[in-house]
Amino acid sequence: MSGLLALLSTELRRLRSRRLFRIGAVLIVLGIVLAGVITLAKSHRITAVEIQAQQSFRQQQLQACEAGQLGIPPEKIPPGESLQEFCQNIPFAEVSTHSFALVHLIDIYKGTTVPIVLLAWLLGASFLGAEWHAGTMTTLLAWEPRRIRVLLMKAFAAILVAFVGAVLFQAVLGLALTPAAVLRGTTAGTKTRAWFETLLGVVLRGATLAAIAAAIGAAIATVARNTAAALGLAFGYLLIVENLLGVLRHGWRSWFFGVNAVVLVDGHRHPEVLPRSVLQAGLLLGLYGVAFLTIATSWFARRDVT
Repeated sequence: MSGLLALLSTELRRLRSRRLFRIGAVLIVLGIVLAGVITLAKSHRITAVEIQAQQSFRQQQLQACEAGQLGIPPEKIPPGESLQEFCQNIPFAEVSTHSFALVHLIDIYKGTTVPIVLLAWLLGASFLGAEWHAGTMTTLLAWEPRRIRVLLMKAFAAILVAFVGAVLFQAVLGLALTPAAVLRGTTAGTKTRAWFETLLGVVLRGATLAAIAAAIGAAIATVARNTAAALGLAFGYLLIVENLLGVLRHGWRSWFFGVNAVVLVDGHRHPEVLPRSVLQAGLLLGLYGVAFLTIATSWFARRDVT
C-alpha cells in the first residue's frame, strides 16, 4: 500500500508540475475573477416594480400551465402527481432584469460543467500523451517495471485532480459571483436546505463526470500514444457520431455519452430523451470509463513501449 501511495504522490507532483496545468490553472482563476467583476458591475438591486412584474408573470404562467395551455405531455408528469402539483414545481422563465440572483447559481453550474468536462478530458489525454511524446515512459518503467500499477496510478492521478479541480472551480466561481448578489443583487431563495442540496448535487455529479472524462481521455491517449489523437477522437465522436448516428439510429441515443451526461448533471429523469434514471445514467458512464481503462491497461501490459 505504501508503494502505491508513493507512486500516486509522484504522479500527482508530475501532473501539477506540468506547464500546461499551471498555465491553465492561472487562466481559469483569472477568468473566474473577471466573471465576478463583470457580474458585479452589471448587476443592480431589484426594484419593487420588477418584483411585482416577476410575481405577476409567474402567476400568469402558472395559471396557463394548470389550465393545460402549455401542452405538457401526460407521460412527463410523474405517476401519482396531478397537473396542478406538477405545475407548482416548474421553474418558469422570469422577466428579465439586471439584478443577479444567487439562486441561479444552480443553472450556472450546470452550464460550466461542459467546459470543465472538456478540460478534464484534455487533462487526462495530455498527461498520458506527454509521456509518449517526451519518451519518458520507458525511463519510468525502468524505475517501476510493473506496468499495470504505473498506468493505473497515472490514470487515478488524472481522475483525482479532475474531480477535485471541478469542485474547486465551482466553489471559487460561486465565491466570485456572491458579492454581485449580496451587494447589488439578491440572495432570495438560497437560504433553504433544498437549494443547497440541489447545488451540491450538481457540483458533485459534474465533478464525477469530469473524473470519468479524464479517465477516458487518459485511456485513449495511452492506446494512441498521442494527445492530439485522443482530442480528435473525442470531438469527432461528439460532433459526428452522436449527432449523425443519433439521427439515423434514434434508438441508439440512450447509449450515447452526451445524452447520459446531460441527465447525470441535470439530476432529473428525462423520459422523452432518455429512459433511464440519474443513477442509471451515472452507472453507465462509469462503466464506460472502466471499460476504456481496462482496454488501455490490457494494451499497455502487452505492447512494446520503446
